[in-house]
Amino acid sequence: MPLFTFVASKKDGTIIEEEIETKDQASVVAYLEKHDYFPVSVKEKKTRRVLSLSLSFSRTITLLEKVTFARNLALMIKSGIGMAEAVSILLEDAERAPLKKVLTKVKGDLEKGLQLSSALATFPSQFSTVFISLLGAGEASGNLESSLMQIATQLKKENDLKKKILSAMAYPAILVSLALGVVALLVTVVLPRVSKIFTQAHVKLPILTRILLGISDFVANQFFATLVIIALLVVAVVLARRSSAGRRALQALLIKTPLIAPLMKKVALVRFTGTLHSLMKAGVPLTKALEITAESVGNVSYRYVLLDIAKNEISKGISLGMALKQRPDHFPHLTSNMIVVGEKSGNLENVLENLSSFYEEEVDGTIKSLITILEPALLLGIGLIIGAIALSIVMPIYQMINVVR
Repeated sequence: MPLFTFVASKKDGTIIEEEIETKDQASVVAYLEKHDYFPVSVKEKKTRRVLSLSLSFSRTITLLEKVTFARNLALMIKSGIGMAEAVSILLEDAERAPLKKVLTKVKGDLEKGLQLSSALATFPSQFSTVFISLLGAGEASGNLESSLMQIATQLKKENDLKKKILSAMAYPAILVSLALGVVALLVTVVLPRVSKIFTQAHVKLPILTRILLGISDFVANQFFATLVIIALLVVAVVLARRSSAGRRALQALLIKTPLIAPLMKKVALVRFTGTLHSLMKAGVPLTKALEITAESVGNVSYRYVLLDIAKNEISKGISLGMALKQRPDHFPHLTSNMIVVGEKSGNLENVLENLSSFYEEEVDGTIKSLITILEPALLLGIGLIIGAIALSIVMPIYQMINVVR
């Protein structure tokens, strides 16, 4: 995200000049208005970018770093260490540049009198709305230590969930990559050499062989064009994932995939119940908690549903459980019924926590089932592809043998 510098005036007339990392100037102005600052000037800071195509993880604070930051800060506050001093200690221990950059700025903001949540809010690309909201609730209630530990727990669960999904996809990804490598080798190296033999022997080639030889000839003769096509496809997928419309289209495609759809739904439910539980426990009002949860649930379809519930139903007095019951495609009857019971008994926080734990176990089971089905299916598919290529080579050879006889 671009970096902006702004000059603003406080209510008492004090002029401040700071930097903020956000998507555009409108976001800077909105940030200033939220903190009762009068904007004097807002400019984008021009920086020389080296290796602009560098990997995103080199500029991003990892989930584990955020977990360590929140947990260690909570322990130091519990020990009686001041906030600015605690951040200074964490800054000395920081190893990676992104975290050092953030902590250096936060330390300066704390020394100017800003609260921690306001200081971290200037890095929206690094710290989510959930993170900032939980911090703000802790500061408002005087339970900052508890809020930090809650943030650490929530982020640890999110990190564990991502690790489970990535580890489940690792073997299939390796298998598919190796298969593509073998197919590419056969098409670009083996088939061109065999095709010369077939041409010289004047053998009438089967349709399968002609198709594969056509692909092989195109790749051999248009090698750079092939690389450009592949590169464009990769760029298109990356850009699609970064845009809201693209993510919505990709998720709509995945939702129709029989094996992937149940996993996506359960992951969204884990994030929905876990995040909403953390926000409500911190004292965030339900409507605001739903809006924040919608932005962090990681599923475009669920995002729009939750925003609609918060805006058009909760704000009009309709209970959360009844609103969820009207959307059985997104929220199973178990979820909506338990939330209805939790609202009636005044025990909604515990119900949400139990639902989050339940869906975490469901995600584990779904991942295991997915791997059990996916591995043999991939092996079968790869075997069929390589078998088809081998058959396209063997059939003309068999015809040549018959001609010789």
